[in-house]
Order: sequence, then structure tokens, then C-alpha cells
Amino acid sequence: MDSRIDAPAKCELRSVISFFQAEGNRATEIPRRMSRVYAENCMSDGVVREWCTKSKDGRTDVYDEEGRRHKFVSTEVLVQRVPGSFWSSLNGTCLITRHIAPT
Repeated sequence: MDSRIDAPAKCELRSVISFFQAEGNRATEIPRRMSRVYAENCMSDGVVREWCTKSKDGRTDVYDEEGRRHKFVSTEVLVQRVPGSFWSSLNGTCLITRHIAPT
């Protein structure tokens, strides 16, 4: 029984492309194989060919170059807006931040 993946991340699709390519599948066959699971959420033939070329050229990172894995929620402007009383209440305590994964 086949199952479908409705909302794949770009990096997931790119990883699958790399996997199929490593198995020896041609760039023309990869979109057909991917469409079995991803249906209309699959990348176009042209985008698959582009990623196959990038992979052949040595690219291993499947994340967007401009996005780089995680986006920071805090910016210097936001930090400046936090009242000084908050910072002094920390008394040297380490402040832990979270990263938000790209969607």
C-alpha cells in the first residue's frame, strides 16, 4: 500500500533527490519516482535536474543558502527594546535562546 506525504520540506525533497541519484537513477526518472509518494508536492522536472547538477558539482547541503538551517527570532533592535530592569534581574544568569527551524 502506498502512502503520501502531504507537506514535505524542501530539504527533505532535496535529500530524496540525492538518495535516488546516489542509487544511479537518472535525473529524468527521479521526479517520476518521487511523485509516487509526494504527488503534486513534488518538485518540477527542471528543479530536480538543477539539484542533480548541483549534487554532481559537489554540493551536499540540502538547505537554502540564504536561509541557512535556522532563523534567529531575536535581533539587536528587539534586544534594545527590552527594559534594563529585565537584564539586571538576570544577575549574571545565562540566557538561553531558541532557534526556529525553517518551514
